[in-house]
Amino acid sequence: MQTFQVARREIETGKFAPLYLLFGEESYLQEELINLLKQKFLKQNPELSCEIIDGREQDLQLVLSRAEERAIFSERRLLIVGNPPYLAPPRKTEIQKKEEVSENRQEIEQAGAEILAEYFKRLDSKLPDTIIIFQSPGVDRRKRIFKTIDQAGTAVECAVLRGDELASWISRKAESLGKKIERSAVDRLLMSDNQSLHFFSNELDKYATYISEKEKAITDSTVDLLFAGDLESTVFKLTDALAEGDHDRAQAQLERLLGRREKPLPIFFMLVRHYRLLLQACCLVEEGLPLTEITSTLAVHPFVARKLRDQATKLDRVMLEDIYIDLQKTDLQIKTGILDPVEALRLIISRIGYRQNKAS
Repeated sequence: MQTFQVARREIETGKFAPLYLLFGEESYLQEELINLLKQKFLKQNPELSCEIIDGREQDLQLVLSRAEERAIFSERRLLIVGNPPYLAPPRKTEIQKKEEVSENRQEIEQAGAEILAEYFKRLDSKLPDTIIIFQSPGVDRRKRIFKTIDQAGTAVECAVLRGDELASWISRKAESLGKKIERSAVDRLLMSDNQSLHFFSNELDKYATYISEKEKAITDSTVDLLFAGDLESTVFKLTDALAEGDHDRAQAQLERLLGRREKPLPIFFMLVRHYRLLLQACCLVEEGLPLTEITSTLAVHPFVARKLRDQATKLDRVMLEDIYIDLQKTDLQIKTGILDPVEALRLIISRIGYRQNKAS
């Protein structure tokens, strides 16, 4: 079995397999490999040379027969088979009725593995004119048919990218658009709740289109201006400004959020959550815990944990405790109707800025 990175590198260098199994939750990576195969294997008429089949409607024998047919429009073809049931893991209902279906299921899987093994024998180690691509969100690796593909073809797990792998992917995607992306801008994106590669791809396309041809770098300012993400990541910009002692920028960010018609109470609760995490991070830093333990203890994204740790090292714990008390008092004033939520937000931002400037 190969990783996405290894499979991509082999295809880029012209090393192809007769059959690919692309599986995993990140469909964008599957699409990337298919597009790369269109570019490197087909070269000409990629759309006319691709045939898409619903694997639930045609059995394996018929799929392999179609793969051995001669192409009409070009010398080479890609036969893309979506959701093949003979590779999928058992459904819950099947697991519950294991005794009833196991014998019949094993016979079907045994026959499928034998059919596929015969197909590979007919190829006799030669690359065929048609490459088969199975696409599936999940597979059962215990199945003999999976093992047959893994031995004679190429099975690629397209798992969800996280941490440094995701950061590297964002940088590569920006480079493919003719731009570089600053690390601070990558960190901004990684704070988003939406970790889909489709989402990040759309964001990067937007940034690359927005900045001029002369500008070669996507900066955190670009992300701040154009980001279409969630409230949590935009509130981070506000708390960043506060942590850096830039009260004017914090107030401007608050007004930007309110101008976007974000509801004030969710902003306030995100602010409370941030300073609670920041206080916890400060205590963990004082205990000398490494970043990995801080991440697991706070149960946040590694990049968020890194940001919290970096801010916590610059702030005083007693001051953070005072800010948290101020937030609790403001919460009570909002709930009892003493303060309007918008007014309360503006006042607490000023109060936090005052405390942090005083401490510095």
